[in-house]
This record gives sequence, structure tokens and C-alpha cells, in this order.
Amino acid sequence: MINDPLLSQVKAALDSGLSDEALNIAQSRNTRDIADADLHLAWADILEELVTTDDVIFELNLALRDDPERISTYERLSEVYLDQGQPQRAARVLTRLVEKQPDDPQHYEALGSALKEARQFEKAREVFEAALKKTGDSRFSGFIKELSFLERSETEHRGRMADGPGQIEPAKHNLITFTTLFASREGVYARQWVSPTGESGYTPIQEPLTVTVAENHILGNYTIGAYPVRLDNSVNYIAFDFDVAKFAVAKAISSEKLWNAVINKVHSAACKLVDVSAANEIPIYMEDSGFKGRHCWIFCERAVPAGVAKKFADLLVAQILPLPNEVTVEVFPKQTSVKRGGLGNLIKLPLGIHKRTGKRSLFIQPDGTPYEDQLNFLESVSKASRRTVYGLIQRISAGVSPRVIAEQNEVEEAPPFDIGAEDRPSAPAHNYKHTYEPPYDIDSDAQFQQLMLKCPTLKAIVDKVNQTSMLSKEETLVLVHSLGHMKRGPEAVNTIFQRCMNADPSLFLKSQLKGNPISCPKIKARVPEIVTRVPCDCTFDMSVNLYPTPIIHLRNMQGAGRSETPLGLTVDSLQFQNLVQDYLKLRKQLRETQLLLKKYEENLRNFFEEAGVDCVETPVGQLRRQKKESGEISFVLEI
Repeated sequence: MINDPLLSQVKAALDSGLSDEALNIAQSRNTRDIADADLHLAWADILEELVTTDDVIFELNLALRDDPERISTYERLSEVYLDQGQPQRAARVLTRLVEKQPDDPQHYEALGSALKEARQFEKAREVFEAALKKTGDSRFSGFIKELSFLERSETEHRGRMADGPGQIEPAKHNLITFTTLFASREGVYARQWVSPTGESGYTPIQEPLTVTVAENHILGNYTIGAYPVRLDNSVNYIAFDFDVAKFAVAKAISSEKLWNAVINKVHSAACKLVDVSAANEIPIYMEDSGFKGRHCWIFCERAVPAGVAKKFADLLVAQILPLPNEVTVEVFPKQTSVKRGGLGNLIKLPLGIHKRTGKRSLFIQPDGTPYEDQLNFLESVSKASRRTVYGLIQRISAGVSPRVIAEQNEVEEAPPFDIGAEDRPSAPAHNYKHTYEPPYDIDSDAQFQQLMLKCPTLKAIVDKVNQTSMLSKEETLVLVHSLGHMKRGPEAVNTIFQRCMNADPSLFLKSQLKGNPISCPKIKARVPEIVTRVPCDCTFDMSVNLYPTPIIHLRNMQGAGRSETPLGLTVDSLQFQNLVQDYLKLRKQLRETQLLLKKYEENLRNFFEEAGVDCVETPVGQLRRQKKESGEISFVLEI
């Protein structure tokens, strides 16, 4: 039983959900001079829960100092080093483990794999050969053969890099650009692994994609992938993964001529997508993925719903079909949404080194030539606007000419509505050949904004579109047979449908609907799940022989039917709500950045204290530590 009051305080704080307090207590410990391996391991456990990896490593090393015969500690420390992208340190620990238990083949396998990850192929070969001789395990023969393949790939890669961009050394602003462009699922990324049998995959790492992670990826310390769909089911980029089909890989991998031929087919397919995108004025960028394919990237000016992004990507791919049998293509995001607790599918990020081939993934031109300066190239990429994304969906989905909906079961026996007829001037005797009509803006449509202000049911349906990009059939009919009766109803309806990934092209309107709009009772019957959760309790003056319908709200507008004066940026306007949503997202990102900054400043305080300095020189200026009279420490960067 471990008796450490400070450890107990940390556990109590954690149990109470006070992680910041627990971290502060834990970092005040002084365990260096305590000779107790069990205590150090207990501290390692709690520090691992607090995600302070440097402290975990410190305690594990103390545990080995106090009990050098405990095998599990060696294994645990090597795993931590590997997770941190430090395979050379892991190899040093595993070397001691092999010395402790020279007859265990698992230790040799772990050591050789760590050396292989560190690109020390010759040392890895020596370990595997010694293991084969010592244990007689035939698996090590396969490991040695794989090393030969990796060494050839490394030599070829170095030859290519000698004529190409060379080693990439990112500056801080490059790393910020990288993490911004590839901002993905919050709080997690994945690291690529390759087994001795040649199989590869990714392990999720429950940490944010920080500039430090990006730097390690670009420097080649480890290779990362990201999950495009964020917590709010939006994406910041759209990607296309062109690959050699599995059957073609097995057929061509042993022949350089066949392999080059099938890679050329993959490249040609990706170039077709680049051509289609250019024809639609969509900025897209091609990358050699490092093994058997091409990735094409479209960066979004503003985050778009994953459902919209997937539909957009699927429609683009449809324009280049059919593809050769040897070529496959996948779109990212693959999902329209990700359930709570899920991550969705991931894609490997550019500029890293493919673990299986040792080849760096580079952005390339259509002729296959890498851009000379990859980092500056990323600084200059253009982004696709939401208007571009939705516009392409509308053009392809709607076809040549959308037609008018006319469902007879929606026409009710009642006097026809004539919005604002009493204010409408008589028609002039002459006809104009052309009248200028300004581009439609749904946020400036006074009638639409009036309905959003007065009818909570219609507003809830429109909100659902903005949040999920989905509509049920019943919700679609409610929108059509209410909004479609506004003066600019067709444009309002079509604008909303453009935001929907499941909108039926036949439902787009071409002209204002005639006859009678849908009644409130029929709306309640069609979308009961909505009206039961919103204050759907409008009362109307029925003395004018009208049946209840949301369109009555437009009769109360002064000059209804001919006024073009918008309601302005009210709290009910879509423009205002989009502004609020973006603001809240930025606040959340700011909070995450502040927490990360706080953690870095705590580490910096410790480093400055241990080094006994008050300032250090950095590539962008002098970083100075300042201590206030209150004892509070802050940092100032003097550029």
C-alpha cells in the first residue's frame, strides 16, 4: 500500500473533476530522491491520466533506477518513447531489455521495429539476424527481407530528393498555416504504423493537432493522419484519394514496368478531376501520397456541413467516371455526420514520410513535378467559397431546368390569397423589354425574414437545413407550399434546397406558386415532431374569411407584396444566426488555444527556472520572462 499524501491529494482532485488543480499539485512533487519503484510507477499512472508525458517518462526512469529487474517498466517506457516519436530512445531502452532476457523473441522484434522506425536499417538487420540465430524463430527471416525492400525504397527516395525539394524545415508561420488548413476533428489525430509483415495502419492519439505535432510530422519523426469531420459535423477541407486497386497492387508490385504503368493511370485519373475542378472554377491541389496513389485537396473558405461536402465531392467524382479497373477513388469526408464517441474515417496528411516506403508525400504539378518550395506553396493556396460549393451542387443536381411542383392535394377549398393586392398599382399601358433584377439574397428578402420572425415552425425547418443539410419529404413539402407563395418564393426555396444534400432536383421552383398555401393544421399534421417542440401557437383574425396559414403574417407587412426593404440584421435573420454560430466556434477555438497556451507557459516556467535564465533567443525574436510584484510570471516576445 502506497502512502503518499501528495499523491492522494492529486487523486482526490481528479475524482472531483478538478484536473487543473490536480496538475498543479502533481507538478509540485519532489520524487527524485525517493527510492521506491512502486511509488514512481503510481505517479506515472496518475501523470499519464493528466497527460503530462515528460513527467511520466521522468517517473518511469526513476522506477527503473530503483528496480532494474522489473521487465514491464522497460516495455512501458519504450512504448511512451515510441508514442512521442522518439524511436532511438525507445531502442536504447529495448536494448537493455534484450540484455535482461536474451531468449525472448518479442524483445528482439520490438527492438528491431524501433530501429527500423528510426531508419537505422543496418542495426535493425543485425538485431533480426541475432534473433534468428538465438531463437530460431522463422519470422525474423521475413523481417530481414522486408528491411531489404525498405532499404531499396530509402535509396531511391534519397535519389529523388537529391534532384527535388530536399529536407523540409518548417518555420513557425508554416506550421500555423499547416494546422489551419488541415484543422480536423478536435482533440485527436492518428499516427501511422507499419508492422514487420508489411501491414500498416493508424493509431488514434487523444491529443490536439498542435504546431508541435505538425512539426514532428513534417520533420519525419512520425507520420500523422486526421479525421476530417469535426465535432459540429462540419469540415474545413474536402479530399479525394486515388489509389491502385488491391488486385492491381498484387499483380504489378514485382514489376517496375507494370507498376509505373498502373501509377500513370492513377495520376491520369487525378488529373481529370483537376480539369473538372478548373472548369468549375474550384481550386484543387494534387499530392503524391507517397506509395500508390494521389490525393487531391480542396480547402474551404468557411467550414461546410460534412453532408454538403460529401455530396459536392461525389458529384465531382461522377464527372470523371468511369475510371480504369486498376484505379479506385474515395472521397473525404466519407460520412455525413459522426455519432458521439466516433471519429469517422481518416486520411494521411501531406508533407510527411510514408512509413511503408520512406517516401515523402509532396504536392505536385499535373506533369508530376513537385513544387519547388512546398511550405511556401501551402501559404499561397486558394480556398473554395461556400457559394462555389453550393453552386456546383445546384448546377449538377438541378440539371438543365428545374420544374414547378404542383401537388393537387395541397390545394384547399378557400378563397385565394392575394398578398398586398390592395396596395398594388394598376399595370402600366406600356411594356418594358427588360427590367433589372438584382441577385437574390435570402437575408435581404423582407417577406422571408418576416416568416422566420413570426412562424417558429418554418424557422425550425430552415434551422435544421443550416445545421444538418438534410430535410425530410414532409419538411420539404411544408417549405415549398408556404415559402413558394412569397413574391420571390422560388428563389428562397431554391436557395434553401441548395444547402441540402438530399434535395430532389424535381422540387426546385421556377415560378411563384398560385392557388392556396398550406394551412397551419396541415403543417402540424406533416411535421408534428417540430411543432411539439416550438411555440407553434399563432392566432389570426379570421373575420376576413381566411383559413390559418403562415402566409397571413405577410399581410401585416406595410406594402406587402411590393416592398423590397429588408428587415435588417435582426436576431431572427439567417445572416445573424450564421454570424453567431461562427462567433461561438471562434470562441471555442480561442478557449482551446488559451488552455494550450497555459500548458506551454507552465512548461516554459519550469524550463526557465531550471536553466536559471530570464530570456532566450528564438528565430523570431527574444523570448523574455517577466516576474511581477505579485509573483506572477508572464512571457513577452520582443521581435
